[in-house]
Amino acid sequence: MGRIVRILAAAAAAVAVGGVVMPGAGPRTLAEQAPAAAAAPADAPPVPFIRPRPEWDRFQILVWQYLTDAREDLDLYKQAGFHGFHIDRGAGKESTVAFAKEAGFPYYVDHAADKGYLHLTERTGVGSISRKKSLVPRPYSLADPKTLEIMKEHLRKNIAVTKEGPVLAYAFDDEVSLGIFNSPCEVDASPLSVAGYRAHLAKAYGTVERLNAEHGTAYQDFAEAEPVSFEQVRGAHAAPPFAKWNLARWMDWRGYMDTQFADCVGALARYANTLDPATPAGFVGGQQPAPYGGYDYAKFTRQVQWIEAYDINGTCEILRSLWKWPGRKPYVQTWFSTGQPRGDAWFLWYYLAHGCRGVIAWPDRDGSWFHWKGGGLAPFIAAGAETIREVQGDVSRPILDPDRRFDADPIALYYSHPSIQASWAMDAVVHGGTWPNRSSSLDNGCQTAARNRAAWMKLLEDCGYQYNVVTAGQVAAGALGKEKYRVLILDRAICLSDAEAAAIRAFAEQGGTVVADHLTGVLDEHGKGRATGGALDGLFGIRRDESAGYLDGKTIAEIDGEKYSKPLLERLSYAGALRRDGLVLYERGTRAGDAAEPVCALATPAARGTAVYLNLTPVAYYDAGERLGAFGDRWRDLMGGILRKAGLEPRAKVLSGGRPVPMAEVVWWRKGDSVVVGLVKNPTRDAKIDSAGAIDDVFGEPLEVTIEFARPFKALRDLRAGKDLPEGRTVRASWKPWEALLLEGTQAE
Repeated sequence: MGRIVRILAAAAAAVAVGGVVMPGAGPRTLAEQAPAAAAAPADAPPVPFIRPRPEWDRFQILVWQYLTDAREDLDLYKQAGFHGFHIDRGAGKESTVAFAKEAGFPYYVDHAADKGYLHLTERTGVGSISRKKSLVPRPYSLADPKTLEIMKEHLRKNIAVTKEGPVLAYAFDDEVSLGIFNSPCEVDASPLSVAGYRAHLAKAYGTVERLNAEHGTAYQDFAEAEPVSFEQVRGAHAAPPFAKWNLARWMDWRGYMDTQFADCVGALARYANTLDPATPAGFVGGQQPAPYGGYDYAKFTRQVQWIEAYDINGTCEILRSLWKWPGRKPYVQTWFSTGQPRGDAWFLWYYLAHGCRGVIAWPDRDGSWFHWKGGGLAPFIAAGAETIREVQGDVSRPILDPDRRFDADPIALYYSHPSIQASWAMDAVVHGGTWPNRSSSLDNGCQTAARNRAAWMKLLEDCGYQYNVVTAGQVAAGALGKEKYRVLILDRAICLSDAEAAAIRAFAEQGGTVVADHLTGVLDEHGKGRATGGALDGLFGIRRDESAGYLDGKTIAEIDGEKYSKPLLERLSYAGALRRDGLVLYERGTRAGDAAEPVCALATPAARGTAVYLNLTPVAYYDAGERLGAFGDRWRDLMGGILRKAGLEPRAKVLSGGRPVPMAEVVWWRKGDSVVVGLVKNPTRDAKIDSAGAIDDVFGEPLEVTIEFARPFKALRDLRAGKDLPEGRTVRASWKPWEALLLEGTQAE
């Protein structure tokens, strides 16, 4: 949870444990290094699900103890409506635990595995890994059992004290990473890590011949396999054709590092469970999916039992989807006050409605929320006290009931981490040799795969639909059929395995609708180009001619990260792009049969189903102005028509004065026949971790709205007002766009 790092560094530096494992002089090649023992290959089983503790039966606001001490500021906490906080580490904090028990203040424990191992600091050698083009060892390698033992010792000491009170969760550390957030740090070239990688390759490929065929190498044995940095593959991957690309050596290495990260946090979670079996263990300050840092959500979400991750480009909905009922693990947000009560109210209501079990409050905006400029509460916190109390009250219980599930439409949105890696390689082209400077903050705003994913999420929500994010592994294992999806959206699915492609074709042939935006399956799951075209070109009925280029015909980087300081629309490579009805075509040379013009929204029958190749990019939909204008109307008309042809209609429409209300989102939570319906404003948020981000259009004035449901409700009740409503298909209500309207009723599936 992104506390401001410069503040925490001083506290972390005061705790000196062990020496720093720094890179030193050694053999010239990694193959010549001989570790004593290799880390075991990955694929560890998932950690067990731990049901939230009884104290966590409702939304919780946990105040981070910065510029405040809950014991000393107890009266101010009560005035504001706060009744939860955090304990740092825990050893020696017996009096704080006693206070929590007496006051009835639940808490989470931060830095339970100390600071400096999962989040490197100056003390633990972070300076040795930043902005390097070549591979370097990670100080305190996560492949080294000694590193794990250091963290376990801290867990033992800290949990021994804090488990005696109303503890909600343990966080190993804050803003954890293999390197520095998700900045491109080329770790971990330590001998144990490289040995683990070689064992991983042997398990994945089986024979060295198969490895050589994929990597384009001539190894005689897996012991010769060498990991590579991005610099070693960059030069050959700056332009089309993708058919000749081969990122496999880099992507396999990055994928193994993601596995190493997941295995490490999984081992810590299992150890924490031995010390306190009733309390979930995880981490805070999670980043968006990226090639660096360890943030492959398909992997690490299996190895932790709760998380606080910044909602950057859809991480909240990824977590909600991957942790859906019945193993509904807690996920929370960081709350940085906007300084405006309405902005703060929107944040709290929005994330409650989306299933967050609470927020961790960073209590500083131009001075502590407490003892504000020498006085009492900060005025914007005092003004929001009513909301702070209400969101933590009984109204939150129906949504956060562990036995209630998010009730999505049968729409699956694809999560392919190899595609995120390959897309990042495309983004990095604009930087040339300065790619190591592509910081985490720059990547948050300029990662094309991320903005593409977020644009799809907003588009589906604006069309009146909800969805689940599904991973590549889930699809290959048959989840589309087992979970009865009707529509699969392949959002920038650049990399597809043969198994994924086969499962997707089967889904379409059995009656499903497959919608792809662009570049679908041009690389395999390791990042190697397909000489015969995309893995699903036959399904879509298309043929590719890469000589015509992409977008403006001059670049493959959709978002120009060198223009990071400019607004999003000025960063997009659209100046010379082809357009259809105002929408940007991505592939200039992809055609259907002998057609002369590039395809656009081509629908092809597939036995009982349909395959639609858009050849469009929705990234600009992320921009609030485009979303609310003619561009947004065209995208909603297009996708609304495709979804209706697939047999899906919105389950609710929100109108005011007979017209649709922009950015009005309806969410659904079901438990048997009981359904909770939430209406919230759904703005575009900027991708930031150190503030609330820019939140557009959440204020305005109260609206008289009509919600028209496709199916009638019985025993309908307004949860906030505590009053019964007429049964039927229509609800009329006064709605404040900075708050949520919450209804509960009976509606048969």
